[in-house]
Parts: sequence; structure tokens; C-alpha cells
Amino acid sequence: MMCFKNFDCSKKTFHSVIWVIIVVVVLLLTFQAGRFVGFRQAIFSGRLGDNYFRAIEGGPGRGPLGMMGPRGFWSDDLPNGHGAAGKIIKINLPNIVVIGPDNLEKVIKVDDDTIIGRFRDKIKANDLKVGDSIIAIGTANESSEIVAKLIRLLPPPPLPLPLPASTTNNQ
Repeated sequence: MMCFKNFDCSKKTFHSVIWVIIVVVVLLLTFQAGRFVGFRQAIFSGRLGDNYFRAIEGGPGRGPLGMMGPRGFWSDDLPNGHGAAGKIIKINLPNIVVIGPDNLEKVIKVDDDTIIGRFRDKIKANDLKVGDSIIAIGTANESSEIVAKLIRLLPPPPLPLPLPASTTNNQ
């Protein structure tokens, strides 16, 4: 064993240096394992984002610029969402007509595969009434109707609170 000038060559010092090297190597391996796991998670998240539209919406994936398509923002490559939210204004099963907050009427077609729910309970289409607020999600057909896969009955909106009495006196 070779000793350097002003360096204590005892066994204790040698063991300390070895332990420091071992700790540094373990820390570096742990850091590298964290980078590897993070890299795998980033790849998974990226692929999930790329495949979202194909898997969930049934349309093409997003381009490398996110929402920007080849023809600009909100290009024709983005699939349209097929759903409606609003109040039921007409029920003629299997069709339900809903008017949304934008005052557009949408026809929702209910079939045997449609799941209709109120909170956690499943209900039947016959339980829906004119004036109920719903959210429907489905696919569009050739007649521009939404073939509902899921309809959620929303609770009625809360009643407005009364305004407090005026505390100012007009004299």
C-alpha cells in the first residue's frame, strides 16, 4: 500500500474512504434508477396524450404542436365532441330533445345500450321528465342525432338566496 505525504495510511482511514466511495456509487445508482423510472413515465404519459383522441374520441391524434393542426388553431383534424347538456323540452322515446345554455336544441336518441343514471342509481328512460336537466354523451349518427351512451340526470339547481335587507337609510 502506498502512502502519500501528510496522509494517514491507517486501516481506519482506508475503510472510511472505501465507505464514502460505496455511498457515492449507491447514490449515483439510485439517481440513475430514478431517471430511468421518470423517463418511462414520461414516455407513457406522452403516448397516452398522443392516443387520447383515437382511444376516447375515436378520431385522429394531436399533432406535435398540441392543439395546433396543419390549418391552425382548432383545425378540422380535431374530432367534435358529441354530447349535450341542458333541459329536456320534449320526450318522444326513443328521442329526447334538449335545449342547452346556448339555446340550441339537440336530439338525443336512447337505445338499449344507453346507461341513464341519477347520482349512483341507474334509472330508465321513462323516469326522465320534461324540465329535467341532463348531460348526455354519445356519438352522432347520419341524422345529426346524438346516440347516447351515457345520460346523467342532474340535480335541480339550488334556489337563489334572498337578498339581505338594505342597511342604508335613504333620508
